Amino acid sequence: MKNLDIIIPGVFIILLSLCTYIFFGKIGPLVIGGASAGGFLLYLKTGYKYRFDTSKVIIAYLLTVIFFIVHVYEEYIFGFESVASELSGQEVSQQGLLTFAAFFAPVMWITGAIFIIKQWALGYYFLAFFFVAMTIAELTHFIFPFILYGEWRYTAGVATAALPLIPAWYGLIVTLKETKRLRDES
Repeated sequence: MKNLDIIIPGVFIILLSLCTYIFFGKIGPLVIGGASAGGFLLYLKTGYKYRFDTSKVIIAYLLTVIFFIVHVYEEYIFGFESVASELSGQEVSQQGLLTFAAFFAPVMWITGAIFIIKQWALGYYFLAFFFVAMTIAELTHFIFPFILYGEWRYTAGVATAALPLIPAWYGLIVTLKETKRLRDES
């Protein structure tokens, strides 16, 4: 059974990277695929080995989901698809952006909340993945202007990119403390 706790997230990472490539070109697997792989490494050090009480992080997780949805709305309003198109070198449509970021991602994160509440292995992976995605991958919004223009300027998504960081950092700190506590007890 422990093998499935590694295989299922591994297959998910591959499928998610392919999906993001279809919607966003090469920038998708780099940012989102990278965050899912980083989340997998965190999962191996935390929830995979140490099944802590997820009730201590579920509120932070759900607040992060809410702030992520607010962030995606800003991306939609200010045309993040054009930023993604420039970064990936291929056309990213508004429909593709909304299909992935405003539909698929929230469904995935809310489904992850169910897995987290049930304390299933995949829930611990989603917890680690989402916290890595929100604390690291969202920060890429702050480097996109330098990549695109060689200087700082507003690009779609920058104004709200830091919102999910606050509850995600808190949840990540709790996750690491709980893991350390369980590791020290064993």
